[in-house]
Amino acid sequence: MCTQGVFISLLLTLALCGCDAQAPKVEAIDSQSKTLSCSLNGSPIQILITKDSLDASLLYEGKELKVNLLEVKDFYQILMRFDAQIGQLKINKLGNELTQVKSGSEQTTACVAELKKP
Repeated sequence: MCTQGVFISLLLTLALCGCDAQAPKVEAIDSQSKTLSCSLNGSPIQILITKDSLDASLLYEGKELKVNLLEVKDFYQILMRFDAQIGQLKINKLGNELTQVKSGSEQTTACVAELKKP
């Protein structure tokens, strides 16, 4: 009976590992040069990311801000000079969602990535 339990446990482990192999692979946000276009406070915002660099430019309301991307467990925190109108920003690993943390609440909007040709 003990051998059967070990065998079932082994099969279950193999099945679960097989599921992980089919999960979508997430590339680093800086794997390619790209522009992320999102919305922030009802206005368009763009984040320009250069390949192999976590330094980026943020274009918002006619201003260009130099920012840094800090990789956290499942998102990238946007490090920048504090602006009360913007609050804190973070991007998910896929680069398709921007989350704004402002006045204790979070608001998430969709982003569209446009890859730049080398």
